[in-house]
Amino acid sequence: MILINRIACVCFVILLTACASGVTKMEAGNSAAVNVAPNINVVRVQLSDNAKKLVSDNTGFNQEALQATVERILRASNLQQANSSQSLDIEITSFRTRSTLTAMMFGFMAGNDNIEGVVSIRDASGTVLKKSQVTASYALGGLAGGQNEARMSWLYEAFAKHVVAEVTGVPVK
Repeated sequence: MILINRIACVCFVILLTACASGVTKMEAGNSAAVNVAPNINVVRVQLSDNAKKLVSDNTGFNQEALQATVERILRASNLQQANSSQSLDIEITSFRTRSTLTAMMFGFMAGNDNIEGVVSIRDASGTVLKKSQVTASYALGGLAGGQNEARMSWLYEAFAKHVVAEVTGVPVK
């Protein structure tokens, strides 16, 4: 009985560490302009030179799906407005996606799926008003974590929620 309880505790801790995300604030170009009005006109998602090299090894990553998820969450939060002069630039600096077989067979032992990027809010002149590094990762496996669509959707959603939290200044719950 004690052995079963210990195994259950270990499994629970592993589940808690399977998904993670976070934000690191970076110095903005103009430190006087820290009060950013929470609305965005244009969203641009681009890959850094390093991230472009990762595309061939990580076929599960979809830049357009990530951008669509960010835009959907911005619209749902009433933060994307055509009359705004601010833009949201997301430069993906690194990412990793596991294959379906690897995710199902080895789960968290095969590492995690992750996205890292630098999020910049710019005014009409291109001046950076706010800049942060955002990360999101997903390491579950088995039947739930082995579905590419579900795994990537969760990852894009987690990343997008942190991006929106940076726009609004309200932390993700």
